[in-house]
Amino acid sequence: MITYDMILFNGRYSWDGTKKDGRFPITWFPGAYDLKIFDRTNEKSGIKHLKPYICVYSETGEGQSISVNPEKFAKEICYEFSLDIEKVLWVEDLLSEKDRYNVIMFNRSGRLSDTVFYKTVKRKAFAAEIKQIEQGMAEAKES
Repeated sequence: MITYDMILFNGRYSWDGTKKDGRFPITWFPGAYDLKIFDRTNEKSGIKHLKPYICVYSETGEGQSISVNPEKFAKEICYEFSLDIEKVLWVEDLLSEKDRYNVIMFNRSGRLSDTVFYKTVKRKAFAAEIKQIEQGMAEAKES
C-alpha cells in the first residue's frame, strides 16, 4: 500500500479573473475547482518517481471551466505551490463512474523569452495510475 507523506493542498481553489502582480489570470472570468495535490517525494517504498507530485482537479460548476485548456491553471498551481509542471502527474477527475480520470500531459512546444509553451495531450489514466490516484484520494478523504 502506498502512503503519501504529505498532502500539499486539499480544498477548493478559486480565482477572480483579474490580473495580479503582472501575472495574467487563469481565465478572465472567476472560477473554482476542487484540488488535491499529493507529494510522493518521501515515499518509504524506495521508488523515485519521475513525477513525484499528483495533482487531481475537478469542476465545481462555479464559474469558468478550464477543462478544454488547462495550461494556465497548471502554470498557476505550479507558481503558487513551487512545483515543476513537468514533474507533476496532472489528473482531471471527471466525477463519473466509467473512465473517471483523464491524465493531462504537458509537452514543451516552444519558448519565448521566459515563457514556455506546452502542447496539451489528454488520455485515459492507466490502471497503475488509477491505483495511485485512488490511494491518494482515500488518504485525502481521511484527513
